[in-house]
Amino acid sequence: MSPLLRAPIYVIFGALWFSGCFWLGLHFLFEPVGEFGRVPHPAEHGLMVVHGAVAVAGVFLLGWMTAAHVVERWRRGRRLWSGIPVAAVGGLLVVSGYLLYYSIDRLHEMASAVHEVLGAAGIVLALIHWRGR
Repeated sequence: MSPLLRAPIYVIFGALWFSGCFWLGLHFLFEPVGEFGRVPHPAEHGLMVVHGAVAVAGVFLLGWMTAAHVVERWRRGRRLWSGIPVAAVGGLLVVSGYLLYYSIDRLHEMASAVHEVLGAAGIVLALIHWRGR
């Protein structure tokens, strides 16, 4: 993959991962207690705005990577063992992120759990795939 494509991938997906993990930490570990119970941390909203904005660029990059990288590597059969899980997790993160925005109740809770676990742990798959260069 060319450095022209690699640099925005590292920046955008790194920003997605950091903003999501920082939000998770604030949400689960540092929620203040208000008059009526636990309330969201004041920085959560801002982090979600950043995460959502960067996610738009991330979805664009997934399409770009599919056209410029995945299709070529698939034909060659190169590193499919690590690339297929990375692509699958990326697709599930897009779908679960969409459901977080447009669903309610039980479906929203399930999408949230999937998105949080795959988002936080997905970096391991990505690093394994990128390390194999």
